[in-house]
Amino acid sequence: MENLLLQLQWRLFPLLGLLLSFLFVFLSRSSPKASQPLLPSSISSLSSLFMKISKSVDEAIRFSILQVSDRSECSLLPHSHYWIASNRIVTTQGVVSGAVEVKEGKIASVVKGEDWKGDSKTKQIIDYGDAVVMPGLVDVHVHLDDPGRTEWEGFPSGTKAAAAGGITTLIDMPLNSFPSTVSSETLRLKTEAATDNIYVDVGFWGGLVPENAFNATSLEALLSAGALGLKSFMCPSGINDFPMTNASHIKVFLSS
Repeated sequence: MENLLLQLQWRLFPLLGLLLSFLFVFLSRSSPKASQPLLPSSISSLSSLFMKISKSVDEAIRFSILQVSDRSECSLLPHSHYWIASNRIVTTQGVVSGAVEVKEGKIASVVKGEDWKGDSKTKQIIDYGDAVVMPGLVDVHVHLDDPGRTEWEGFPSGTKAAAAGGITTLIDMPLNSFPSTVSSETLRLKTEAATDNIYVDVGFWGGLVPENAFNATSLEALLSAGALGLKSFMCPSGINDFPMTNASHIKVFLSS
């Protein structure tokens, strides 16, 4: 932080020097005795002014950095209660102007018009103007390849990218991680890998493959463990532990 402060200060000092030069010329020309140099007292006043400006800039820089660095990693503001205002808030009743109230990380209310303002001086407000404020999107087809192939995509990077793009729920496909999610045991490995590593809500598809297609108990356990549904390939998937199924596998599953 000290290095950053020094860099910012040395970038600002030339501007302050230029400002003082203009002020020096102005005072010289406006003096009744323009031909005479500024008195030591005037130079002293300019020096004092320079020191005051430098101190104010230094304090402003420090305050700004502390304000940013003290913010919570997963919050728009370091407050438990704030308002998000916009002229275009997407609701089930249409697009409205107003504000979204957030308390303890959850939406508490959506207020139309100006009624939400009240004593706005006591409220923490983010005003997005004409920018659209809308519910988070849901992506039901993503590959978070953790465990096993995090170099392709892992829970932290994938869910952070989703949050940055306005997606607040992801449903993970059962292949590309290793092992593939085709049993309650492999689903457990998925949920363990996701623990403390996700930044949006995540659900999981299970996989229907030849090894579990005729095992109703195994499929029931997979669904009971939390899989939202089953995916199968009727062509090669490209993943060795997720082989393709045929019509007989799918028929047995659907009839069970």
